[in-house]
Amino acid sequence: MFKVLGILLGLYTLHAALKGEVYAKSGAWGKTVSRTEAPEYFWVIIAIYACLAIALVALF
Repeated sequence: MFKVLGILLGLYTLHAALKGEVYAKSGAWGKTVSRTEAPEYFWVIIAIYACLAIALVALF
C-alpha cells in the first residue's frame, strides 16, 4: 500500500516539477505554488515531496 502511494507521489512530484506548479498545504486549506512566483518555496516543496516518496517506497 505504501509503495503504491510512494510511486504515485513520485509521479506527482515529477509532473509538478515539469509543469512548474505544485499544490502545498497552507493554512486551513492549501494553495498552488508557482515556480516563477516563488522559486525557493517551490523547490523546497518539490524536495520534501521527493524525500517523502522515496521514504514511502524504501522504508515502509
